[in-house]
Amino acid sequence: MTLLHDFLAISAKRTPDSPAFISGEISTSYGELHEQSSRIAGSLLDLGIKSGDRVALLLDGCVEYIIAYYGILKAGAVVVPLCTDTRTEILRTALVHSGARALVMEPRNLRYLPKNPGDLPELRHVAVVGKLPEPADDARLRSFEEMSLNDAQGTMPPISPQDLAAINYTSGTTGEPKGVMLSHENLVENVRSIVEYLRLTPDDRVAMVLPFYYVYGNSVLHTHIMAGASVCVAGSLAFPARLLQTMVKQRCTGFSGVPSTFARLLQVKTLSAYDLRALRYVTQAGASMTREVTQKLRSALSSAEIFVMYGQTEAAARLAYVPPARLDEKLGSAGRAIPGVTLTIRDKNGAELPCGIQGEVTAQGRNIMQGYWNDPVESARALTPNGLRTGDLGTMDEDGFLFLVGRDSEMIKSGGHRIAPQKVEDVINRLDGVSECAVTGMNDEILGQAIVAFVVPDAAIVLNQRAVMKHCTLGLPRFCLPARVHFLSELPRTATGKLKRRDLREPITS
Repeated sequence: MTLLHDFLAISAKRTPDSPAFISGEISTSYGELHEQSSRIAGSLLDLGIKSGDRVALLLDGCVEYIIAYYGILKAGAVVVPLCTDTRTEILRTALVHSGARALVMEPRNLRYLPKNPGDLPELRHVAVVGKLPEPADDARLRSFEEMSLNDAQGTMPPISPQDLAAINYTSGTTGEPKGVMLSHENLVENVRSIVEYLRLTPDDRVAMVLPFYYVYGNSVLHTHIMAGASVCVAGSLAFPARLLQTMVKQRCTGFSGVPSTFARLLQVKTLSAYDLRALRYVTQAGASMTREVTQKLRSALSSAEIFVMYGQTEAAARLAYVPPARLDEKLGSAGRAIPGVTLTIRDKNGAELPCGIQGEVTAQGRNIMQGYWNDPVESARALTPNGLRTGDLGTMDEDGFLFLVGRDSEMIKSGGHRIAPQKVEDVINRLDGVSECAVTGMNDEILGQAIVAFVVPDAAIVLNQRAVMKHCTLGLPRFCLPARVHFLSELPRTATGKLKRRDLREPITS
């Protein structure tokens, strides 16, 4: 019987002095993480937190996030990671919906915490990392640092692998966010599979740019804790030189990102000047990465294996990956199922479809969520006897490799045709001078929806609508051609890097 926080205990026992977390010049060992998280667990129990109670985290990129996360688990409670880019109503909604009894947060977001306790009837305790505000007139406030000094580490409650470990909210690109319920078993199974195919060892050191609250970032954290490896805060892509300098200095062996991460990294003209020979692997997930970016990344980081991956929050989070040795052969694929997962393509009635026929991707495995928190209707819709309905459309080839064409909700219905945005995007992305692009449908009186392309150009090449349209005519049938092309400085994305198609708007012209 293995629980998620057992991985920390095992690594701490094996190599207590090895660095688990590195931020700048400060390194925190496995022994320190294990001890401090146990102290936090004791403090939570002293405060009356019981098994199954929800404890929210409004932290990111700091060691306190890790200490709190594993401390919450040790206390038998449920972690609710929240996006730190928040506002009062967003925070209130998440805390009310999850029924959080406690919250761990940074001082900078205290301004968004509703001051009236009646607005958050379940919230009893707010632990602040750093200096408490003065005057600290909110009875719920307490010091996280003082909690971490607790010597009374009482008896931890019994926990089952089937018990709820975390509620991760989806990023909400297609509607209201939903609380994905993940058990210890869900997370443990996924962590084990990822460690296996990435071949992680205690010698690995990942450059962390992903938010911890993001399920992909959480996955990177847990896999490296299991392996006894190191997580190194590398900074932000807003300052790529600093990020690359950190990777070189720390001799990072791994780097994980979403497609926009790598698109921006490849724009660094001096990338080849940095000694990244220690880089053993790169992982990409969060959205589909274009063939062009994948090929450029392979060329730029020739010493590293490129792992293209696919998953969902509902899968804790990984479903498939492309083995690096088959990347050229399966370019454009989302990969084959990871160990312990079965993927099938099914029609609207749930019948399995043969190779090459498009349908909905369905997934089975012990990593699949328990359901959506307090949402039995959506849980029943997503979890069927055949497995998790992902909402993604795709085909499977004879080797079991998945090829995605988009989400059913994003399909463009134009002139009687159903067109996958990715099909048009793949062609536009092959045009020199295109850094990124997104395609969506806009209301049209004649066609129902007109295809509209939004292009982020490379600063080094001048593009115009005529050049993009001419390029499209060479690679697309007439019914797939964009009606209009607009140029943007960047595409709208969630805090975790996912494209927000619903936020794409045509400019207003007078």
